[in-house]
Amino acid sequence: MDNERGPAPTAAWMERVVAEIVRGRHLIVHGNVRDPVRWRNEYVPLHQALTEVLHLSGYTTTGYYDLVDGITFNHLDEPDRLNRLLAVQPTTATTTATSATSGPTRATRSGQQRDAMAASLRAAAPPSYDAPDEALPAIRRALRQAEEPVAFVVDFAELLLREPGHVDRPDRRLLGMVKKAMLEAAQVGDLRNLLILIADDLASVPEWLYRGAPFMQPVEATRPTFDERREFLREISGQFFADPDANGVSTTDAIRVLANLTDGMATIELDGLWRISRHERIGLTQPRELMNRMVLGRRQDPWQRLTGRVAKADQYLSARIVGQPEATKRISRALAAATLAIDFVADAHSLEARPKGVFFFVGPTGVGKTELARALSELIYDDASALARFDMSTFTEPHSAERFTGAPPGYVGHERGGELTNRVQQRPFSLLLFDEIEKAHPSIFDKFLQILDDGRLTDGLGRTSYFAHTLIIFTSNLGAREIYDEVRRGERLPYSEVVERFEEAVRRHFIEELNRPELLGRIGNGIVPFDILRPENIDLIARKFLGQLMATTRKTAEVSVDEESVLAMVRRVMADPAELALGARSIRDTLDRAVKGPLVDCLIQGGSGCYEIRVPDGADIAEVARVNMTEAVRTTGRGR
Repeated sequence: MDNERGPAPTAAWMERVVAEIVRGRHLIVHGNVRDPVRWRNEYVPLHQALTEVLHLSGYTTTGYYDLVDGITFNHLDEPDRLNRLLAVQPTTATTTATSATSGPTRATRSGQQRDAMAASLRAAAPPSYDAPDEALPAIRRALRQAEEPVAFVVDFAELLLREPGHVDRPDRRLLGMVKKAMLEAAQVGDLRNLLILIADDLASVPEWLYRGAPFMQPVEATRPTFDERREFLREISGQFFADPDANGVSTTDAIRVLANLTDGMATIELDGLWRISRHERIGLTQPRELMNRMVLGRRQDPWQRLTGRVAKADQYLSARIVGQPEATKRISRALAAATLAIDFVADAHSLEARPKGVFFFVGPTGVGKTELARALSELIYDDASALARFDMSTFTEPHSAERFTGAPPGYVGHERGGELTNRVQQRPFSLLLFDEIEKAHPSIFDKFLQILDDGRLTDGLGRTSYFAHTLIIFTSNLGAREIYDEVRRGERLPYSEVVERFEEAVRRHFIEELNRPELLGRIGNGIVPFDILRPENIDLIARKFLGQLMATTRKTAEVSVDEESVLAMVRRVMADPAELALGARSIRDTLDRAVKGPLVDCLIQGGSGCYEIRVPDGADIAEVARVNMTEAVRTTGRGR
């Protein structure tokens, strides 16, 4: 039995609206304003909640205005009441004067026009007040009278109000009229006539309207809290698919889990859960599967396919990444744990809210960190494009963190969302590679804490991205400089010492330099040190690169390689400790200059045919000349 306290009968932000109305302050209600609001133990439209608040507060007339419907009311007698109030002389009417010599003054003419309008209003049916230049003067006049307490709600205010610098003169007059309507609102007994503006985004309302104005108060309509979500799900629980295989699973526990998983969702989105439940025949007692189906749709989970591959994962990764057996073994073990859902987690449901794995690849340049990330992407997702790489050396400024979630409201690019959140929304099954993470601004790590803790991130548009099916990899060269220096001096470091040096460098960076030990704790055992390039692996890496090069030339020409002569040249180059310190990139660069470049020249000059690649004995790169290209070699019959 659930003994936890339920939510308050009214949403907390709505209680603040009530308090501000009692204080007699005009309001800008913004945010989640199109969602049902919890009001007196029910979920009702915001207009209905505001109407009840205003009438309970003592306002006898409550009008609504938007650009589509004009001024409307909830009660049949209110249009006539407004018609009568508009005919009343305002408390701030201008004193008229006449001049015997010059005729009626401007004030006199204004008074005459006002009297004529009042007579017309008494004699005619109430006008519709559709256009702003008709409605806003009527609203202003109604707020100025002191006969009865009135309140007006202006909806879609962002369509009506814009910054003065971006509007023409007639529109500026309307903006000024809105502010004057608030300033001139009359006191009627204990109540002040009120104007309430409703806008989806506060940034769309001119700041000059409320900044430093004691008579005006913005109030954000927030999304449902955990208690509100749980209570709403409890109320609609009977509408979910009745799962015959529930086997006594507690509905109360399932609702609690689902309320946790739906953090950031609006009430309208929560209401869609029972519809998804019925359509997909997934019961309330399967909250994780229900959320996956709602967020991801009917997508095949690649992690389920991985079950049959984990046994051979180390073999596959070792073939792709030469000279890093310990790194590939640790990654393979972690993949198996993620696939089998084995972890130190009390709540089985919470596991799915976090990324499938978090790794911190640290090591020298050119030893396979990025290549291992590519290999993992292909192994897990069968798609190299599932890897999304973020170069963290471009995230060095204080505002860089905004790129992940998008610019805040009111700033350029806000409508585009964030680079990271957009990626995960579009491709929830992704490997996210954050390259050279040590170069990022410290503010970036606040975003990572949220991702690693909760597995979700909300962008500037209020949309939540879920990271439950992602794999996150950070790469870094922390500690590599000291090791480079020793390698250049020709010193041989055992792998155990390399591991100790790199792990210590990572810990020192997070604890002492960043002062973020909590982030280090989230990474946990995910730190994966990579070994330096060792001479015994040079031939294997060179053969791998040669194989890739030859595979790409088969459609163009037939090429044979004197492999031993090429490998001998690579060994001579890599005997220099400075080259060895650059890792596999130095091997690739050597082959690029000694093999690829000359081969391309020959193909351009000679066209397709048979070619032999051989490096003269003892030649260095500067001497390696050419691919031998003679008619005697072209014996396969391939012409130019």
